[in-house]
This record gives sequence, C-alpha cells and structure tokens, in this order.
Amino acid sequence: MNMLKQIQWLLGAIVFAYTSTGLQVFAEDQAAGLEFFEARIRPVLVEHCYQCHSADAKSLKGGLLLDTRDGIREGGDSGHAVVPNEIDESLLIAALKYESYEMPPSGPLSESIVADFEKWIKMGAPDPRKGQAIASETNIDIEAGKSFWAFQPLQTPPVPKDANGGSTHDIDAFVLAKLQEAGLQPVAVANRETLVRRLSFDLLGLPPTSEQIDDFLNDESENAYEKLVDRMLDSPHFGERWGRHWLDVVRYAESIGKTRNFPFPYAWRYRDYVIDSFNEDKPYDQFIREQLAGDLLPAETDKQRDEQLVATGFLALGSHDLNQRNRAAFTMDVVGEQIDTTS
Repeated sequence: MNMLKQIQWLLGAIVFAYTSTGLQVFAEDQAAGLEFFEARIRPVLVEHCYQCHSADAKSLKGGLLLDTRDGIREGGDSGHAVVPNEIDESLLIAALKYESYEMPPSGPLSESIVADFEKWIKMGAPDPRKGQAIASETNIDIEAGKSFWAFQPLQTPPVPKDANGGSTHDIDAFVLAKLQEAGLQPVAVANRETLVRRLSFDLLGLPPTSEQIDDFLNDESENAYEKLVDRMLDSPHFGERWGRHWLDVVRYAESIGKTRNFPFPYAWRYRDYVIDSFNEDKPYDQFIREQLAGDLLPAETDKQRDEQLVATGFLALGSHDLNQRNRAAFTMDVVGEQIDTTS
C-alpha cells in the first residue's frame, strides 16, 4: 500500500471512530434526556397542567396543549411554551416563575421543579410524546350562519287578520294569531281597578295608592288611561324600578368582591345617574356613550361634565382579583371584564 492510500485509510478510520463515538454519546444523551423527562417533567405536567391544557380538558385554556410534544412547542395564544435550548424564549418558564403569567393558578411550584424544567429545556426539551398541536378543529359554515334569523334584513311582515275584531293594535293581532295557533283564547279585558294595579306594578314596582285608584276610576275622559301612564312615567319610582334592571346587567355592586372585598364608597353616584337617566328618558345612544367615554365628551356646563364623569363609573365596577400580583395581568383582566360586560 503506497503512502497516500495509507494516509487516506488512516483518516477514514479516525473519522469513523469519532463519528461512532459521537453517535454513541448522542444516543446516550437522548436516552438520559427522555429518562429525565419521564421522571421529572411529565409527572408535573400531568398533576398540575393537564386539567386545563390537554385534549381531555373540559375547557382548553389559552389554546395551549401541554400533553403533546408538538403542542408544548407550538404554544398557545400567547406564543411558544417551550423552545428547545432557549430558556428566555420559553414562556412556560416565565409562567412557572410567576413573572408574566401564573401557572399553575393554584400557586407557584417549588424552585427545584422550576430548575428541573430549565435543565430539561437546556437539554433540548427531549419529549417522546406524539399527537397534534391543537385539540380539535371546528368547522364553521359561514354561509349557513348567514341564514340565522338575527342576520336577516329587517322586513315589514303582513299583519294577521283578526276575524273577531278583538285586537286594537297591530301587535295585538300578532299575539292573537299565535294564541289561536296554540288553540288558546285571550283573557277577558281587565276592569279599571285591575288595570291600574297592573300598570303600577309594571312601571313603578309598587302597588297603587288608594288616591291613584280613585282618580283613575273617576276619570271618565277618553284618554284617562294615557294620562295615568304619563303620571306614572313622571314618578321618580319609574327610574328606580327600571334602572335596577340596567344595574343588574352592568354588575352593579357597592364592593369589589372576589378574593378581597373592598367597598366602592361612591358607587351610589353611578346608581343615581342610571335612575335619573331613566326618569329623564335619556336617549339610549347617549346613555351608552356617556358610560363608555363620558370623560372625553364635550360638556356645556360643569353639571353636565360631572354627570358624564359619574357615568364612567360603569368602567370601574366589576369583581376583580386584588390578589393578582402581576400588574400587566391585572390590567388586562380588568380590560377583558369591561369588554365582556360592554358586549
């Protein structure tokens, strides 16, 4: 064998030896990494994470699956949960340390567990689990959705015919037609005493006084009923009766509730604003704008400016977690709650 071939053979032998050794070391590292995952990582995920972040979770939180390799690397709505070899880019570590997110929400895990996850990611995040990165895909048929009644253009339907002439208004005719379809008959016309009692409970939430009953019974004018309605609409009790329905919708309370209960000492100002708005028959669009942006709206008087400012108490209400230590998370929780209520 000449000298050149001997050198080539020797170099080949050296390369083969290094390659074989490298493959053996790689295989050993992989085996050690998988063993570490099974012993130190998977049990923690199963115990603390799968309830909210697995294909079997009743409600998948944040679009994040932690029960598959692809899922934990793909991440959820906020980004990649695990990036192999990159601790700073792995949001799971920040969440376990309660730096930006807080996982698990029941309380932080021990420092040794967090250290295990950091070590695992530095190892390349070896993970034998298989499965998709998303739990399931929802097929939404947009065209079929367009046929839903709420998305149909407004139309003027024909008024049902009333052969008996018992309906005095178009709305009555529609109600009567549905009653007849169900084989039902409308109740008899209420007497005047029953009528004033029903009207008082509906508009004011209170029984009529004896004077109100006598005034209506003794009023023989053709518009006696209309005058009775106007008198009740002018009552301050009208706003109290109907304003409370709005206060229920906008989660009105005089304390914050939830993890720590602190009072809203001036919540009554917003309550009175709502009652006054109903009593003043304030236009609905104006009513909404003042509550969402009253502090930004122009005002002609100091009284109007104060009223619009009080209206934004709507944004301050709500039940919030005062134990949330992450300021950014607390702010976004408040904003999310405001959006939910507004919607």
